[in-house]
Amino acid sequence: MASRSVSSNGKELSVLISAAASLEAELGKLEAISRATRKIPLTTEKNIARAAKELGEALTLPDQLAMGLQALAAAMATMQARQQAALEPLAAFASEIQRRHARLLEHMQAFAALGTAAAEVTARIQAGEGERAEVLSDVDARLSAIGQDARALFDAAHVEDFPEVAREADALKQRAAALRRRLGAQSETK
Repeated sequence: MASRSVSSNGKELSVLISAAASLEAELGKLEAISRATRKIPLTTEKNIARAAKELGEALTLPDQLAMGLQALAAAMATMQARQQAALEPLAAFASEIQRRHARLLEHMQAFAALGTAAAEVTARIQAGEGERAEVLSDVDARLSAIGQDARALFDAAHVEDFPEVAREADALKQRAAALRRRLGAQSETK
């Protein structure tokens, strides 16, 4: 049996469909012979000879049906192997998805922590509590740490191919640096 057959519209049929169609045709042939043979009136020598001939033909069909069933079973085994071959890479890909998702969550949590730290710095500046030089020194140290942590997050996200996280971390690093420069300029003028 060929690995693929061609359908009436010119497209290839799978081995499974071809084997099933062949088996169905053989079974249909057996059913038709069975019906026709049983309808032959056994009243003349000619009819009895014809019935015996069709009975003999019908008795050869179980062997053909067995071969058809074997072809169908082989096609199903091939189908199962193809299914397994398609599923195995997906299992590995699912693991990769889980790993990447977990890593993205870690980066997002780190970014959220930086955002919280930046909000605390902003609140500290707006509160204006304490001596100005002390507040500016504390804010500068915090902004420096935020900038360093944002740079580390940018580097990690860039290396691990998370461009959105890298872009956001870089923007936060730049905002922290700009705020440090502005505060530094303000402290020099006063």
